[in-house]
Amino acid sequence: MKNEKCEKTMETFLLLDKYERLPLGVTLHLLKCKKCRTQVHYLTLAEKYAAIPLRPMNSMNLKTFLSNMSTKPVSMAKWIVAGILMILMLVIFGLFLNKIDRTSFAITFNVMFGVLVTVYCALFVCTNIDFFIKKVDFKPQMNMD
Repeated sequence: MKNEKCEKTMETFLLLDKYERLPLGVTLHLLKCKKCRTQVHYLTLAEKYAAIPLRPMNSMNLKTFLSNMSTKPVSMAKWIVAGILMILMLVIFGLFLNKIDRTSFAITFNVMFGVLVTVYCALFVCTNIDFFIKKVDFKPQMNMD
């Protein structure tokens, strides 16, 4: 059953035009399925490297090129655990600050937590940019002048 879902998802992904928006079902499946997410990552890398203009390449450059390619699978588990820990920290420190009843601590905590969440979100998007690049609609504008 899961294999059929994976095949259908990958078929739908491959039928999409470049920079076309991912359907919701494909997005949800990619968030849940590590195997498909890794395949999409590899396909994005292959497209990126295929777009590089061809130039003479000796065997040493080819080995360096292939060794620099990322081979680790894409995993969301670390990001989910970190997000849950941040939420738990917010709740625990929030309860602690209610007992103290000092507004200066509360303001400092809220500002620091806001900075932490902003940095977390920025790092998440930057490290998973291959996944999010498909979400952006880059349709070229036709100039009819």
